[in-house]
Amino acid sequence: MSSSRSFGLDILRTLAIGFVLLAHFAKVFDTIGFWGVELFFALSGFLIGKILWENYNSSKIYNINLVINFWKRRWWRTVPNYYLFLVVMVIFQWYLNNKLTEITTIIKSIFFIQNFIGREEEFYSVSWSLCIEEWFYLLFPLLLLLLSYLNFSKKMTFIATLFFFILSSIFIRYYLIEQHVGHSLRGITLARIDAIVYGVAAAFFIQIKKHSKTLPKYMLLLGCVVLFYCVKQVHFSKIQYEQIRSGQLFLMLTPIAFALIMPEIEKINFTFKHLNWLKISIQKMSLWSYSIYLSHIPIMFFIYHITSGIRINEIGNLISKLLGLLVTVVISAILFRYFEKPLTNKRPSELKS
Repeated sequence: MSSSRSFGLDILRTLAIGFVLLAHFAKVFDTIGFWGVELFFALSGFLIGKILWENYNSSKIYNINLVINFWKRRWWRTVPNYYLFLVVMVIFQWYLNNKLTEITTIIKSIFFIQNFIGREEEFYSVSWSLCIEEWFYLLFPLLLLLLSYLNFSKKMTFIATLFFFILSSIFIRYYLIEQHVGHSLRGITLARIDAIVYGVAAAFFIQIKKHSKTLPKYMLLLGCVVLFYCVKQVHFSKIQYEQIRSGQLFLMLTPIAFALIMPEIEKINFTFKHLNWLKISIQKMSLWSYSIYLSHIPIMFFIYHITSGIRINEIGNLISKLLGLLVTVVISAILFRYFEKPLTNKRPSELKS
């Protein structure tokens, strides 16, 4: 296991995938999935924010070659697994419905545009969050490159890039709401790029204030307060799930809260040697989380299909779901070792200016 990994962030990643699985395990836990995906967004932004700022700040001239190198490294990490499961979903849909997925749907999914400015009930339901991530990877360094030609300081240029995506996402959400087409804003690509940007902002401010020992603690405190408010509103104020999915307030505050807790959580180390099995389990689940996220829908529903005969009562239904979870984790572990990790290792080395 890499010593460079943060155990604290591994905990958050494991919690995030656990929330998603729980939401899809039983309809009664549907709202829990919201927290899981928003946590993934903040975590992705925090980790990528470090890379983006370090690359930009250390470069003498931030140029298109650095941007292309960043794209290649991210795409080698994220795209192969996604495309693998697009193929799986086409086969799965054909198996269940005895018809092929429409070619326009497949093309949209290939280019991550199925939810670009409106929410579609696409055939691969979890792909909406991947669309947001991939468009963030594409657009953020590109705008950073364009703004760098204005010859402002690097800090000001980076901050301007952050504010552009935050303000543009807020504007797009307001526009969609005003036009009465804001159903399920949570899953619309251009309306949600700021969910990742808040994590980038947290990483950036920690990097430029890295000698401050108190800043991460204040951020943690503020993040916990904001998160407590969000949880209280969602789970104790009888707010409908549709209001969460399409609510401007929650779609801003939740990723902000998660982003604020990242710097302090990152410092957590595991010191209980007699519980080393727990540390290893959390690290493994963290490593497998991307494969689990992409694979769990087709795997679990395939298991439900072949065990339909025993799902007529509660015990049989529970056994079917537990079997689906077990198969998902096992297959994801195999995928990580023999597909995801080998392809990630093929990505080009980080380019230095």
